[in-house]
Amino acid sequence: MNLTDEELIRELTTRFAQSRKAFSDLSVVNRKLAEMNRRLEQSESLKSNFLSNIRNEINNPLNAIIGLAGQLASRGEGEVAGLASMICAEANNLDFQLRNIFLAAELEAGDAVPHIVRVNVAAVVVDVVESFRFDASRKSVEIELELQQTDEPLLFTTDAEKLQVIVSNLLANAVEFSPYGDVITVFAGIDAEGQLVCAVCDSGMGIAEDDKKRIFDRFTQLETGTTRTHPGHGLGLSITRALTDLLQGTIAVDSMPGQGALFTVTLPARSISDDENIFAEGGNLFLFDEMSEK
Repeated sequence: MNLTDEELIRELTTRFAQSRKAFSDLSVVNRKLAEMNRRLEQSESLKSNFLSNIRNEINNPLNAIIGLAGQLASRGEGEVAGLASMICAEANNLDFQLRNIFLAAELEAGDAVPHIVRVNVAAVVVDVVESFRFDASRKSVEIELELQQTDEPLLFTTDAEKLQVIVSNLLANAVEFSPYGDVITVFAGIDAEGQLVCAVCDSGMGIAEDDKKRIFDRFTQLETGTTRTHPGHGLGLSITRALTDLLQGTIAVDSMPGQGALFTVTLPARSISDDENIFAEGGNLFLFDEMSEK
């Protein structure tokens, strides 16, 4: 179709007007996106500040309760000492659960970074085991600790706090699912390749092959509904895997239904000069999205 000069000018004018409108609309969208991004960044900052503040507000009185109850338990006698021990154990359990929740929030936000130091592994693992003995005793469950025998202290370069959380979650899981009168074995040592190996073995209900990957998903519990016999929020093993990944290690589970479970975490030695900002590729580990109960 041949257009006259006048028609061509009108067509070009119309197209230019459409282009200007599209550009204007795009500018409006970009401004809105920029504003949304600013608000999201502000929201993330507020959330981080809130978590930091609330953690301090909770931890300070909780640590005071743990310290005072511990002193009373060691100095008291009879019923007083027993009640103080119960208070101390319950406060320690609450502290453990809160640390898991705060760590999950840090992992989701991408704020969790490894702080690599030279760690006395034996001291860390012994502290964890001792903190769970009271809960285990309620089910007459014994915890046996096997530390690799060495002439020197069992030292390893890793993140002390995250190692403590990893072992704590594995042991908490074992205590929860162990039957009355069971024996749990906790092992820590250095393998032939210079890696730290921490393992927790129980004789509980065991895990089916199809469930071995699913147990590391956030908020996942193999028992569901109102009739489940084991309480919990389904964060422990997901946090354990996330922290193991953060420390560039591996976690494995060897289990069959009715034959207990063996969880093994293997961590490579890290240089203290390693970049402490290393995290999961892509930034965040989303522990709170797509919340589902399985």
